[in-house]
Amino acid sequence: SIETLDRCRRRARDHGGVDDKSIDHRNRSTEDSDHGGVLFQTGLDSDSQEGGEQSSSESSHHSLPAGAGSELQEVETTAPPAETEDFSEPRGSASLERQLIGAESSRLLSFFSSSGRDRTQPGQKTLGLPNIGNSCFLNSALQCLYSLPSFSGDIRRQEALWSPQRGTSLNLLRDLGELHKSRKGQRSYKDKRGLLRSIKSSLAEFNEEYNDYSEQDAHEFLLLLFMKLKTEAETLQWASSSPSYVCPVQNFEFRLQCVRTCSSCGDKVFQEEKHNNLSLDLHPLLTGGLELYFKASELECTCWRCSGRQATVVRHFLTLPRVLVLHLKRFHRDGRRMRKATDAVSIPPLLSLASLVGEQGDAAGRDTAPTDFSGDKEREHQDVSVKDHCDQTSYRLSGIVSHLGDSIDTGHYISDTAGENGPGWLTLNDRDVRTTAETTVLKTRDQTAYILFYFL
Repeated sequence: SIETLDRCRRRARDHGGVDDKSIDHRNRSTEDSDHGGVLFQTGLDSDSQEGGEQSSSESSHHSLPAGAGSELQEVETTAPPAETEDFSEPRGSASLERQLIGAESSRLLSFFSSSGRDRTQPGQKTLGLPNIGNSCFLNSALQCLYSLPSFSGDIRRQEALWSPQRGTSLNLLRDLGELHKSRKGQRSYKDKRGLLRSIKSSLAEFNEEYNDYSEQDAHEFLLLLFMKLKTEAETLQWASSSPSYVCPVQNFEFRLQCVRTCSSCGDKVFQEEKHNNLSLDLHPLLTGGLELYFKASELECTCWRCSGRQATVVRHFLTLPRVLVLHLKRFHRDGRRMRKATDAVSIPPLLSLASLVGEQGDAAGRDTAPTDFSGDKEREHQDVSVKDHCDQTSYRLSGIVSHLGDSIDTGHYISDTAGENGPGWLTLNDRDVRTTAETTVLKTRDQTAYILFYFL
């Protein structure tokens, strides 16, 4: 619409680096007969057959944005016949949300060819999610969530609360549950489109751009999804209709203790912080990024005891989550532009937090420890007390959301997850699913990994 186009122009001018001509180029659209709306040409996905299969001509010819053909030629492949369909290579440009430019095209080709030409196993093909228009950010994050037994299990076990036959306020949870069924082949593949649209639009109350087809940030999507699920849970609990409901977001929540020590008199003040993820600066080692986050820092503040103006702040884990989400800060502002850092980060398959945990409170300071949650079923179900479970500090990698692209304005999100239907790993590129190996994932995603999922 004209209003949307004007809003995009204003936002682009405010942030700099994008002129009206490029805005017009991004907003060229075509009719989507599936729902009567519009999809940006760079985000079209031509899934139409049951199970997401396409003919060879459909899979290798898609609408490209003006000028994109020459850049994407080297990543286009001719699909094999349907009966021997191979998912080792990306097909056409359907899953490329925005034009990949320069050397990034070559890097994308190497990512998809590095694992050989393994085919999907029975039951894996239905795991793919269609692209409903610049929706790779949504698909990649959801795939990592669904691969977590604790998250998908909480949804599955509580179907009686969100079932369509039951009047419930858990609308987002219902959509997530039905989409999970569709991924498992229990519903029509075509249902996925409507469910994905519903999930996306439900977050528009936090960000109105979720009502259109613009590309969004995968990390922001994850946080908004958690926020909406928590809102639904609170609404349900206030109504006292289902007091036993366990919100799946509790799997990701944990508490940090912040200890502020006055540099003059040594007085300590204890505070708690609630988190469901950590954002880390880039470091050659992931463990190094964690150590930087928890490293002691200086803070200017006024001591309540001696009026000193300087303090040292240190943090440690007070409780541990079932699932630890780590966000790597690859995007940063350089003047008026957002730049992407492609620094390599070594990703360990196992991650120990033993050196980052600590005890609650201290008799020498003012203990501001929280209420004891031992009687809270939700908290008891999800939190891992550092004191009582000191041996449970080793996490295993379960999923990676990667951003392929040179900047925040060009690129594509994919995900790699530990296999749901057996050993090994899967690479999920929108609707395309292929098998891969953990060693390959760790080797090829060191420069593109954006969100990491570890579980106890």
